Amino acid sequence: MDNTRLDVIGMAGRCGLFDGIGRGDLESLFSCLGARVVKIDKGRAFIRVGDKADRFGVVLLGSLSVVQYDAEGRRTIVKNISESDLVGAAQALAGVQSFAFDVEADEPAEVLVMRTARILAPCENACRFHARLVRNLMSSFAAKTLELNRKIDILSRRTTAEKLLTYLRGVAAERGTREFDIPFDRQQLADFLCVERSALSAEISRLVRIGSFGCHKNHFKLYQGGR
Repeated sequence: MDNTRLDVIGMAGRCGLFDGIGRGDLESLFSCLGARVVKIDKGRAFIRVGDKADRFGVVLLGSLSVVQYDAEGRRTIVKNISESDLVGAAQALAGVQSFAFDVEADEPAEVLVMRTARILAPCENACRFHARLVRNLMSSFAAKTLELNRKIDILSRRTTAEKLLTYLRGVAAERGTREFDIPFDRQQLADFLCVERSALSAEISRLVRIGSFGCHKNHFKLYQGGR
């Protein structure tokens, strides 16, 4: 770790991956794992298809998106990765040889990178916090499974309006409020829902008009009983 170590430890401490591990132990853990901070400029990639899947990260600052491109170059956002979220962990820990997706920065970002082998191998120092880290990883993967199920539910809807409303209602339920910001601009939201931006914009205008919700840019307010 570099001379920003204390800041990194403070930021990493907010991540569920490190729940139950104190600041002093985090410093030792990062040394044990060979952790390092990578800075990524907006629009640049943290992971590209074909990269060796021997590492994963925790987003300390900024946000990234897992994206896929079809043969024509059309971009689909599989998921958004916010601060304190894991990136690339499932594939790296599953033992696959290479990543099958791209991860790109939506804004300038910093990621704490750890080598998979350092986590999976028995700890030479018998760190008491190493076992806690593995338990936290298991809990994180369970949460990601639920998130994937929600994404499948969204994409199974037949129309653009149904996809959008299913997504927005899920965000509202997760946040516990009917008024919230989403982590996407219009193009990113269209990519996430796997719809055309023009069709999405038309549906947003229509749903606002009939009273399903109000919105301004990425801020939405769902109305009770809205269709």
